[in-house]
Amino acid sequence: MMTNRPALKQTTISLAILLISGGLFFGLTRIKDKPKQDETSFNPPIVEVKNLAPESITLSIDSQGVVKPEIETLLVSEVSGVVKWVSPVFVSGAVFKKGEILARIDNSDYKAAMSQAEAMLIASKARLAEELAKSEAEENNWLRSGKKLKDAPDLLLRKPYVKEAKANVKAAKAQQEKAERDFSKTFIKAPYDGMVKERLLNLGEFLSPGKAIGTIFSVNYAEVRLPITSTDLTIINLPAVGRNKEARDNVQLTQKIGHQAFNWRAVIDRVEGIVDQQNRMNFLVVKISDPYGLESPRAYPLKSGSFVHAEIKGKIVDNLFRLPRNAIYGSGRILVLNQSADGLQTLNFREIDIRHADEEDVFISGNIYEGDKISITRLNNPIDGMQVNTRLVKDEEKMDKKTTISLTKD
Repeated sequence: MMTNRPALKQTTISLAILLISGGLFFGLTRIKDKPKQDETSFNPPIVEVKNLAPESITLSIDSQGVVKPEIETLLVSEVSGVVKWVSPVFVSGAVFKKGEILARIDNSDYKAAMSQAEAMLIASKARLAEELAKSEAEENNWLRSGKKLKDAPDLLLRKPYVKEAKANVKAAKAQQEKAERDFSKTFIKAPYDGMVKERLLNLGEFLSPGKAIGTIFSVNYAEVRLPITSTDLTIINLPAVGRNKEARDNVQLTQKIGHQAFNWRAVIDRVEGIVDQQNRMNFLVVKISDPYGLESPRAYPLKSGSFVHAEIKGKIVDNLFRLPRNAIYGSGRILVLNQSADGLQTLNFREIDIRHADEEDVFISGNIYEGDKISITRLNNPIDGMQVNTRLVKDEEKMDKKTTISLTKD
């Protein structure tokens, strides 16, 4: 009996420990709170919607180009000689008038040539007068002989000599005219009102015929060559034959200089008859009157070579709807608000036709009607039929076009 006491004691201790552990476990399970159920509910995103109304829109096209003179001329010497005088206005940037002398070539040899030509003409006229007198005398002698004048030989009447004398007079006149022209070409004159771009001659320099002496350009008009797409051509009032150019004063050119912007009015002059083979662009040429403000004062001259932005006013189109660019998804879809009888608001995609677009807005038509409410809040990953809450935006309200709502779950 004494040998079983330690085993009995060990068993008792083990049972006690087991009972205590079971009691603790039971107690802990009784006092632990039951897990709370997830009571988070779905909150639809709030989007801004716009109530559509049709508008009559004057379509416009933005483009850009470089200002160039209407006429630019490379002056060349037509005669040879030493430059004897250069005008003070024949310098880069100077303005001149039509007919103004820009430079003069030594003309002493050309004066001598004119004198010689004049002497030859006088001698030729004297020879002609002499031959005419002799011919007349021979005619009188022939008639006094009782013969008919038509039977007289031409050589006897000196007709070949008279023709030769007349030809010599004509040649002498031509020589005189050439000498006078050569003399006048020693004075290099401005062919139109303009400005000097570059001077290529200097005092004392010898010029030969064909040598370039400078580049000038006109200041009455300037041109800008504007690239536009073929689609843009359909919305522009292109010039027609016989139409007054002033009636097409529908282009505004803008040049930014520092923090200031200067504007000029221009007219559509023509559309070039070619299409660029690389980018398939058409080119519209607009013309600006008095770009340097020489006739009427301007705040700033529109200098040749300047880069300008152009806004071209096009046709007026009725029944278009205006939307901000961020309301368009893909190549032409919008989110239209639908509301059920129980007040549930959902957004659904709808295909539309984009008629025109500018930097801020898109003008649409087709499959859209007056009174439709369109979401103008940009949604990331929108789903067709998604539930939303809305806030109506009035036309006078300014919307932040950078605001977006992400629908991507974390």
